[in-house]
Amino acid sequence: MTKTRTAFLMAIAAAAAIAAQSNGIPGLEMKVTKIERAANASLKDCPPGTNTVNAVAKPGEQFAIVTVAFKVGSTYSPATLKGKRPTALDTADKKYFTPSYFVDPGSVGEFSCTFPFRVAEGTKLKTLNVESAAIDLTGVDK
Repeated sequence: MTKTRTAFLMAIAAAAAIAAQSNGIPGLEMKVTKIERAANASLKDCPPGTNTVNAVAKPGEQFAIVTVAFKVGSTYSPATLKGKRPTALDTADKKYFTPSYFVDPGSVGEFSCTFPFRVAEGTKLKTLNVESAAIDLTGVDK
């Protein structure tokens, strides 16, 4: 019984990790590594550059900060994302926008970016959308 339970829990964890990945943009691998909640957020561009602006949440709000790891392949076209920004949907399908933009996404082979979304306290995110790619966040946003 213990082996069955352990195998079941491992299968659930593996499914959540797979769901948090997307290959919806040719040549670009994206994986959500974590979601944090905070009252303050850095509004860095992606990949992180010289933008050092910070934001503070209003009372009753918080930032859901989604961290995404990127790996650039040889078939990726930087023009696909340059000047664009991700969006997120919550469990009620309300759409949220991040102030962080993709500035030069093909300049390095691997990078990680944080995308802050101002949400009401307790809001659970369901999906991160990056152009044509949709990443399921339900296994990550707990």
